[in-house]
Amino acid sequence: MASFEKLLWGDSADPRRELAEIFPDDTGSAVVRAREWARDVIADAGVEASDELRAIHALRAAEPRLSLKPARYLAAQLRG
Repeated sequence: MASFEKLLWGDSADPRRELAEIFPDDTGSAVVRAREWARDVIADAGVEASDELRAIHALRAAEPRLSLKPARYLAAQLRG
């Protein structure tokens, strides 16, 4: 459940922080690593990158720790 502050003021958290926690990388390219993972996941699922809703669903199904905002961020990155 979303906290009251997030509901009232919106979620201003940077999705790249969560991606860095889930896809740690010593070189500082966690987002690049996450993007490569996401590209493989949606390809394996047979989802087009342009279908953002299905891409988000596939990403979150493949990685349960991934919340909505970072999943949307990755889907947008893949869409171009």
